[in-house]
Amino acid sequence: KFISLLQTESLFFCRLDKMEDKFEGTSPKLSIEQNEKWYRNLYTEGHFKTNNVDESVANDLLERQEMEEKFKKLVCISCWNKNTTESYALWKIYSDINKGIMVTSSVNNLIESFNSTPENIQLSEIKYINHNTDYIPSNNANYPIIHKNLAYSYEQELRLIYQVEAENGLIYNWKPQENGKYLKTNLKILIEEIVLSPYSPQWFYYLIKDLLSKYGIDKKIKYSELKI
Repeated sequence: KFISLLQTESLFFCRLDKMEDKFEGTSPKLSIEQNEKWYRNLYTEGHFKTNNVDESVANDLLERQEMEEKFKKLVCISCWNKNTTESYALWKIYSDINKGIMVTSSVNNLIESFNSTPENIQLSEIKYINHNTDYIPSNNANYPIIHKNLAYSYEQELRLIYQVEAENGLIYNWKPQENGKYLKTNLKILIEEIVLSPYSPQWFYYLIKDLLSKYGIDKKIKYSELKI
């Protein structure tokens, strides 16, 4: 992934529907229940009174759920951790702890590095919720994108969001092997420094140093603070 970053001068944005967390991009239980009450009121007290209330409500809820699923195919994300200190858990989960690489940046650098990128990219902190007991408003399609399940709160995520342009409504024809989009970025601005995982050997340090030199990236490389 690191070599790909250097070769393409692009960050990879993964499709939301390809993420491991199946709560990604979905509304919590209370929000769905609130929508159901709203639809039911619409068909019993509102301007759309009908004798088939249950059927109409079920159809509307199903349509909303299908739209969420389609929207997840249009949203691509790049995930960053906003902590200012290292996390041993993150080294373990997201890298081979013997040969892991951490790229550090700042919010300003993240924004600046995409200044010449033609695509529109959003930036948001992630809020963590319990999908069984918490509620988020239903009037913004981005709300399910910037809320994650509480089980992932250890990530402390800052998220870059890119929405691909749908070809027909909420439809985008991805090729079978396409799991997201590469978006051009200025690596010299994006990368602040490179940190190598706690148990990385010395040869790995020189390999990364050689790669940075080959691609003209003059950035500091250092070992993890957890390295003894």
